[in-house]
Amino acid sequence: MPRPIWTGSLSFGLVNVPVSLYAAVRDRGVHFRQLHEPDRSPVATRRVCAQENTEVPWEEIVKGYELDGKLVLVTDEDLQAASPRRSKTIDIEHFVQEREIDPIYFDHPYLLVPSDEGAARAYELLGEAMSRSGKVAVGRFVLRASEQLVNIRSRDGLLTLTTMLFHDEVRGRQEISEEVTARAPARKEVENALAIIGELEVPFEPQSYRDEHRAHLQRIIKRKQKHQKIAAPPPEQPQPAMSAPDLMGALEQSLAQIREGRAAGQAKTSRRKGAGAASARSSRPERSRG
Repeated sequence: MPRPIWTGSLSFGLVNVPVSLYAAVRDRGVHFRQLHEPDRSPVATRRVCAQENTEVPWEEIVKGYELDGKLVLVTDEDLQAASPRRSKTIDIEHFVQEREIDPIYFDHPYLLVPSDEGAARAYELLGEAMSRSGKVAVGRFVLRASEQLVNIRSRDGLLTLTTMLFHDEVRGRQEISEEVTARAPARKEVENALAIIGELEVPFEPQSYRDEHRAHLQRIIKRKQKHQKIAAPPPEQPQPAMSAPDLMGALEQSLAQIREGRAAGQAKTSRRKGAGAASARSSRPERSRG
């Protein structure tokens, strides 16, 4: 059982539900250590003064913030004065429709679990009420000395808490690109695009998707462990940019390839089933005739 990241209460009106916060995801990435190649010793990181080129002890390190081209020193006491109130409560402020929250605001997911059996009843009540109403909660709490805006919803019998970005942390379109001007797509182009979407539409099943790069990297590491030679694949050739006159042809070709691939897959499945049935028939013992 993992250890909780945070413990406190979930405040719902006048109801306080003791809860524990757990990470909802785990890191499955491949991590490397930096080594000194001749003797394979780990490489250490040291804090060095850029001007004096000498190592700096922790007691001589201070924080600075660049403002108007100058560095303003900020002490630990200054940071304590600015830190949010260290409350052990997740305060629900509002309930909103889940579809009203743009997914771009979601940051990191956690799981909320009732801390004891006494809290389970109020916990179940909140989850049931949100499920029936179709609403999700928006609130705030302090995690690691930082105020967090959070979204709370019911999922698979548990409450999930997802930290959210504040509005000024999300970039607007005007910050990234100029307004795009183009002719309206032709009716046939839209129909072909919708047909491609229809051909590729499936129910979303998370287990159907795996990190192919991570799996390939792990295979390479195991081969390296066995002193096997690794050959780098040839570089991919850049695809030519799509020009406007080719758009219709590309849509039609894409649709044809998808349908051909699906038909080939169905034929392969049918042949496999037929071979299996024939094998089953041949393995049956013959009845004696008498």
